[in-house]
Amino acid sequence: MAKYVIANRRAGKFHETQKRAARQAMEASFATIKSGVRLIGDNEPVEDTARRVLVVETDPSTMAAMPKDPDVLVETEILHFKDTHRPAGFLTGQPIGDFVASSTAMQTVDVEVVSSTSGAELEGAEVLLFLQGPGRLRRELRKVTESVGLASFSFPTIFRASALVVVPAGGHWTMVVRAPRATARVECPPLPAGPFGWWHALLGVGSTAEGAGIRVGVADTGVGPSAALAHVIQTGAFINGAHLPGSQGLDVDSHGTHVCGTIGARPVDAAGYFGIAAQSDLISARVFPKNAGASQADIANAIDELSRTQRADLINLSLGASLPSEIERDAIRDALERGTLCVCAAANSAGPVEFPAAFPESVAVSALGLLGSAPDGSLSATRLPVPAELFGIDDTYLANFSCFGPEIDASGPGVGIVAPVPERFGLKEPYAAMDGTSMASPAVCAAAAVLLSRDNDYRALARDIVRAERARSILLANCRDTGLARNFQGRGIPRL
Repeated sequence: MAKYVIANRRAGKFHETQKRAARQAMEASFATIKSGVRLIGDNEPVEDTARRVLVVETDPSTMAAMPKDPDVLVETEILHFKDTHRPAGFLTGQPIGDFVASSTAMQTVDVEVVSSTSGAELEGAEVLLFLQGPGRLRRELRKVTESVGLASFSFPTIFRASALVVVPAGGHWTMVVRAPRATARVECPPLPAGPFGWWHALLGVGSTAEGAGIRVGVADTGVGPSAALAHVIQTGAFINGAHLPGSQGLDVDSHGTHVCGTIGARPVDAAGYFGIAAQSDLISARVFPKNAGASQADIANAIDELSRTQRADLINLSLGASLPSEIERDAIRDALERGTLCVCAAANSAGPVEFPAAFPESVAVSALGLLGSAPDGSLSATRLPVPAELFGIDDTYLANFSCFGPEIDASGPGVGIVAPVPERFGLKEPYAAMDGTSMASPAVCAAAAVLLSRDNDYRALARDIVRAERARSILLANCRDTGLARNFQGRGIPRL
């Protein structure tokens, strides 16, 4: 049994009759195999011209029997991911729970996490322990520190502890410890105070009143709770083909809150960081289940909601997959035709640009860092590349995790970016530093929102493909060269 996504094509169909016919063709094709599948999710749009997305489980032979039609899109499920915590060069380990006690000899690593200035124990810090075994055997363990800042690991002696990554719940830098000993005390430096960071300066942002009148959608892990993002419009969650309204849109990670905050945070705390387009209208849709990847079915549904219902001018997609989805691309093209431009993270595998950023309809964004912007021992300080060609002007560099290639349109600040994360473990309006093209994409998206808010001609245009392409032109025309090759930076970094 395998999981499939079925949808009707909408892009390129500019008449209601064409859209309706495509929907009917999909429903007729599905009816021929309906009895042989298990229906997992159905967005069930009332409007008969809307995109209907089905998530089903069945065997390949049943799907092969479904009648073929160019207006009916059928794909195996493609999961999209984001990764902001893994140092470049680490071999991906299989995430596992605690090892089951057995006759095998065991060893332990006990970790204490504290603030480097006050010595206070840091509760709620995520501690990732990377293990290396015989040959290429790799494992990854995860714990969260208790109220006294402690986390303990136990694992067989055939493994050695190769590294620790400590991710505080807020207010402190994420730190890396190589080859940790049996007892490790990790001191995390506090983050610098806002309201602006190096990324604001690089983009030319010096005001908290930018972006007014532009609507920006975010499809991610959700948002909040955060006092700095109380103004965000919640559209709920899109999971397994279904729309879950209301509080289901709360962040199941911290990634989506950080992305939203980079774009539009309005801090209550005087030490907090403002978003680049703090006065934009921000709309969030959760597409990630907890601790799992996001399906193209849910991404397409979220794009439709953000573009059609919420009338977003821009949508940020800080997620990636190595395989293309025609269903996802159709949603991005459809959004473009109604005036919405999607800005996408290139991904963090240091290889070819992933999807949806690699689609020509998208704006693909790579990640830059700034020399000296993060303390020694921090995760952000590990992002320096080795080749000299990856260092640009003004102390900038292409982050060593950033994907690159001819699809890159622009680059954005993506190392040591400080933005809100969800309030938890007694922390009020916490902030965290994160790295990734996931951070560069919302920075570029927010910069685009600022530029569009200043352009009266753009704002007067009808909501169609001309308006969306005008948004792309305005963004790219305001990018400046960083001294890197086109494959690394595209047109460069937006300058406001």
